[in-house]
Amino acid sequence: MTLSPVRSFSAVVLLSALAACTSRNSSSPNSRAAPPSSEAAPLFRFHVDFWANLNQVLLHEALVPRPLWEGPKSLKNRHVVQTDTLGPSDAAQWHEAIAYYDSHFTTHNLFDHFVGAMPALLAVSSSQNPPTTTDLNEEWRRSLLLAGPIYRTHFWPEHERKDRAYIEGIRPLLAAHGAWFANRLVAVFGMPLPTDSIDVEVTPAVPPFGGFTQGEPPYTPPHAAQITLSSEDPNFTGDTGVEMVFHEASHLLVGRVQEKLEASAKGQGRKLPPRFWHDLIFYTAGHLARDRFGPSYVPFAERPASRLFQGENDPSLAILKREWQPYLDGRVTMDAAVAAMVASLPN
Repeated sequence: MTLSPVRSFSAVVLLSALAACTSRNSSSPNSRAAPPSSEAAPLFRFHVDFWANLNQVLLHEALVPRPLWEGPKSLKNRHVVQTDTLGPSDAAQWHEAIAYYDSHFTTHNLFDHFVGAMPALLAVSSSQNPPTTTDLNEEWRRSLLLAGPIYRTHFWPEHERKDRAYIEGIRPLLAAHGAWFANRLVAVFGMPLPTDSIDVEVTPAVPPFGGFTQGEPPYTPPHAAQITLSSEDPNFTGDTGVEMVFHEASHLLVGRVQEKLEASAKGQGRKLPPRFWHDLIFYTAGHLARDRFGPSYVPFAERPASRLFQGENDPSLAILKREWQPYLDGRVTMDAAVAAMVASLPN
C-alpha cells in the first residue's frame, strides 16, 4: 500500500550498481546520510531500526486472529514473539502495550497515523526515546516506552539478526535483477523513480500484508520515499521477494496511470473499482517477473494462496490480461490500454 504517487527522478539511479545496497553500519546504527554526491546512489538503501521493529511487532501481535477478526494475511497469522517465557511483571507491561495497539488499530484504519508516525520512530537511535509528534501521541509513545525494555531484552537480538540476514539474502538478487526491473517499470509507467536511494526499513512483521510504501514529492522528510518489508514473510524472499520489492516500488510510479484511469472513467461514465490501480501494479510487477524469471514463474497475485485474484475468471484479472497485457507487450499505447480497460468495466 502507499500514501501517494511520487514524481522525482535521476536516470543515474537506474544505471547504478544495485549491489551497493547497504544496511546501516553497526558503528552508526541510525545514519541515513545519502551516499557521496560523486557516486551514483544505489536504488535501495536498507535499514534495521529498533523502534520501527518494536512498533511493527506490537501491531502484528495485536492483529493476530481472535474472535470476529481474521488478523493479518502475512506470516500465516502466526506470532513473531513468544511471551510465555516472560515473567509476570514483564508480561503485564507487554500486554498493556499490546492493548493500546489493539484498541487503536485492530478495527481502525491501520495506515493513517500509523504510517505517518514512522519518521518519528526512524529519526532516533535505539538508545534514545522517540519524541511525541502529531502522529505519535503521548499515549502511543508511552506504550512503546513500556514495551521497549522488554523487547530489547527478550526479542530484539533475534529480530535484528533475522532482519540483517534477510538483507544479505536479498542483496545479490537485487544486484542481479534490480536494474532490469527498475528500467522496465519506469518505461511501463512513464514515471520517474527518486533521485536518492529508496529507504527500505526491514522489520519482522509488516501487517497486514507484509509490506507497505510511502512517499511523495519533494522527497524530503517526512515525504522521502520509503518501503517497509517483513524479514520473516516468505513472500518477500527469493524470486518472489524481488517481484514484491518492485511491487512496492511500483507504488511510487503508478500516479500517471491512476490519473489516466480516473479521467477515462469520468469520460466514459463508468466507476472504477476502488483498488483497480492496485490490481494493475500487482499484475504488472508479476508479469515482468515472469518475463525475467521464465514462463514457469507464477506471479504472486495469481497464486491461489495469495487470495488476491479469485481465479482466472476474476473480473479485474480478466480485464488486465485482455487489455493491459498488450501494452506491456508493446502492441498498444498506454492511452489505448487505459480506455479499453475502463470500457470493459461494468456500468
